[in-house]
Amino acid sequence: MQEDTSAASEFRFSINLPDDAIASWHQELEVLYILQGTGVLQLDDNQFAYEVRQDDIIVLNSYQLHCLDMQGSGKALSLFISPAFLAAFCPEIESIIIECKSFLYPKEEQARFDLLRSEFASVFQAYYKNESRLPILLRSRVGVLLNNLVHNFLEQNKQKDPSRSSSRERLRKATDYIHRHYRENITLSGLAATVYLSSSYLSHLFQKQLGLTFTAYLTNVRLSQAVTLLRSERTITDIASEVGFPSANALIDAFKRRFGVTPGQYRHINEHVAAEPNEKGTASEGFSTDFSSLMRHLHQPEQSIVRPQVNEVHDLHVDISRKIRSLSHNWRTLVNAGYAKDLLNGAVQAQIRKMQKEIGFRYVRCKGLLDDDMMLYVSKLSGSADYNFVYVDEVLDFMLSVELKPYVEFSYMPSALARAAVFPFKRPSILSMPEKLDEWLALVTSLVRHFIDRYGIESVREWRFAPFVSPEFSGYGVFTMEEYWVLYRETSHAIRAINPQLHIVGPGSNIDSSDYISDFLVSCSKDNCMPDSLALRAYHSILPDQEDTGLQLMAEDEAFPLAASGDEQFLGHSLHKVKKMLRQRGFGNLPVILEEWSNSIWQRDLCNDTSYKSAFLFKNILENYDQFEAMGYWSLSDHMEEIVPSADLFHGGFGLFTRGGLPKSCYCALQMLRYAGSSLLSEGDGYFITSSKSEIQIFLYNYCHYDTLYRYRHTTHLTQTERYNVFNIRNTRKYHICLDGLMPGVYTERRYSVGPAGGSAFDEWLNMGAPKDMRPEEWSYLESRSLPLFQMRSQQVTANFVVNAVVQPHEVQVILLTR
Repeated sequence: MQEDTSAASEFRFSINLPDDAIASWHQELEVLYILQGTGVLQLDDNQFAYEVRQDDIIVLNSYQLHCLDMQGSGKALSLFISPAFLAAFCPEIESIIIECKSFLYPKEEQARFDLLRSEFASVFQAYYKNESRLPILLRSRVGVLLNNLVHNFLEQNKQKDPSRSSSRERLRKATDYIHRHYRENITLSGLAATVYLSSSYLSHLFQKQLGLTFTAYLTNVRLSQAVTLLRSERTITDIASEVGFPSANALIDAFKRRFGVTPGQYRHINEHVAAEPNEKGTASEGFSTDFSSLMRHLHQPEQSIVRPQVNEVHDLHVDISRKIRSLSHNWRTLVNAGYAKDLLNGAVQAQIRKMQKEIGFRYVRCKGLLDDDMMLYVSKLSGSADYNFVYVDEVLDFMLSVELKPYVEFSYMPSALARAAVFPFKRPSILSMPEKLDEWLALVTSLVRHFIDRYGIESVREWRFAPFVSPEFSGYGVFTMEEYWVLYRETSHAIRAINPQLHIVGPGSNIDSSDYISDFLVSCSKDNCMPDSLALRAYHSILPDQEDTGLQLMAEDEAFPLAASGDEQFLGHSLHKVKKMLRQRGFGNLPVILEEWSNSIWQRDLCNDTSYKSAFLFKNILENYDQFEAMGYWSLSDHMEEIVPSADLFHGGFGLFTRGGLPKSCYCALQMLRYAGSSLLSEGDGYFITSSKSEIQIFLYNYCHYDTLYRYRHTTHLTQTERYNVFNIRNTRKYHICLDGLMPGVYTERRYSVGPAGGSAFDEWLNMGAPKDMRPEEWSYLESRSLPLFQMRSQQVTANFVVNAVVQPHEVQVILLTR
């Protein structure tokens, strides 16, 4: 088998947490840094025990026995460097010993350790900045660190004992086998036979080298795995089976002997701790600072993210006479406008009018039409209730006045109908099943009939109706999936009973829930309640255990417990999976709409205000152009909040507009995308070229994805003004686009761009000095600058005309050539 020499196999990072302690060793060279708190480090057959504290840095040589026990909220970070890389870089390091224990030296003798800390931080930054795509760069940084170790921390006149390494190598094969097969029924005799040793000799090795019996070591490995699984929702019985214990009682007994509490008590304690603010782990803005102590050792922290100087050159030839397909511009079908009551706000209405004038959508969707603040279902003292559709009528009248058709979602549950009162957001929105299903159905029926009476059946047939909220809300525990299905089915039947031609959408499930979507549609088919459109949602988020990053997701009040996906084609890959399932199930002709989507589930992501968001919209709309029947970006305005509002102008909301109505870079992106022509000529990574009549439209973007740290809400270089340090490194892109077959003549070239260099409200605000309080004339200035940069010129064009463009990271451009 050919050896894997990729950077990913040569280096890896791991975070050490409390309860991870287990005596072990490995072939790799390990550089250990204490991020926060204190711990106890035992070395060399437990002969030495040291207290380690934040900022200590230690090197563990290959086959050096050690056990790190972090205390309380302590955390440590380890870099493992493979033997293969060590042998290639420095063959002699296999036989020498590195002596590096910073805690043994006073403050005045820490200079050489500070240099090592800086180099360690540089490697860590490169690894999680996705610079591992450039393995030469990452290897060079590791090489610098190793060079420092060999020249400044070599233990003079001391070499490794080959016989000791030999005996540990024999034992390593046994412990490696345990770590791979701990779920199985492993016995001492069976393990000894596997590694070609006698049972007595193997037992002796465990006692001599580890100070543990074989059984104790196996139990510790299983317990360490159990601790990890206790952070999930699995039962104790399932966890016991998963990690190799014969029964739940066996796990409970072993767990209590080691940790002093039962697994259930441990889970309860850690859930309580996780729910409390962690002063050492989070900053006031809600950002993790786990790595702050390390990252401050970078040589130039204020310039820690070195911007790329390399240009990626893209030479394209486009035959303008060849049309790939016609375009319908379905991304302009739907827009989300927050909650129904927000549409009665004059500021929000002004933003919608501006959007309709400058972009133009067909449908508008809002949540909370049935919320108590809409007062459509009012309880009386007698216990009965009255319908009142005054606010509902005002909301719908406004929608129709700006030529937007309603996308009506029957949500949430009026308190007078609710079986329970669970508030998923900091709004008067109740998530619940109805206490009496017939009363819910009577409300929905009355409301739909009211729509028809007021607006006419011909108009209402063009609307969209969603029977209830997303099924994923069952995660709050207020209803089961079976209860959800019954409510959806009966509500759908009630709407269709009024008029079978009314358009129903559902269920609003997450786009990566293919199994549930499949089961839902099969049930709909059997019970005659098939939706007219399949409604999905996509927030480019995943469960933390879906990736192996070694990082823990940092809890955040303004977000669900999901990490941002590392898949830059998340939307396209997820849609492909859904459509494949639909074809296999016989639902291939069912239209798919994206009723909600954004870059993450975090409502205080400061990157939402930056030019990153315009590139995000360009990338995802252009790469999935017309693949959905609608793409309802979430959401129109920062005025729509599901959490406590912020006084800051740029506070990381989802909106296209700030609370004050200032258009963000993402709004400018949609303005620019409206120039797309009727025919697609060419598309690829970073470009999309269309035509219409006598004009060519070229769309260019240089998208930069979040780095791995930020995807798990860890950051050390993000502030109100510094927001571009949390992305993967990307090169500047240089395009040479040859338009073959262009009719010669005089053309007008118009160029629009948005990026950190200009055209973005946030970046222009930075250029103004990031003022907190602005005078009216200053606000007017910022508003005038919150538009795409624009250039225009006329030029003589030949048959094979070349368009040149340079696109910086986070920048989007549109080039229009009009004859």
